[in-house]
Amino acid sequence: MKELVGIMDLAKLFSEYYGLEEVKTKVNITIHEDNSSALVLANTIPPEYTSRSKFYHIETIWFREQIVTRGIEVVKIETTEQLGDIFTKGLTKE
Repeated sequence: MKELVGIMDLAKLFSEYYGLEEVKTKVNITIHEDNSSALVLANTIPPEYTSRSKFYHIETIWFREQIVTRGIEVVKIETTEQLGDIFTKGLTKE
């Protein structure tokens, strides 16, 4: 996501610098999350940290800013429906 945001901001910057028509970049992003703690950290404004979350607070702040400024939606889904888990968890032998 960081790469996409950077490209969108770069396109806007170039259009402003060269006096071109404004680049309207709009994306509809929905993040499906099955981790309750991640949902709390993503949706808590103003930021509140737990004793464990303070160690990665910089990335959390950036992510929260993008959620607010870009209109990103973070929704809860069941773990069984999280298709991305097949890339992070081992497969059964069956």
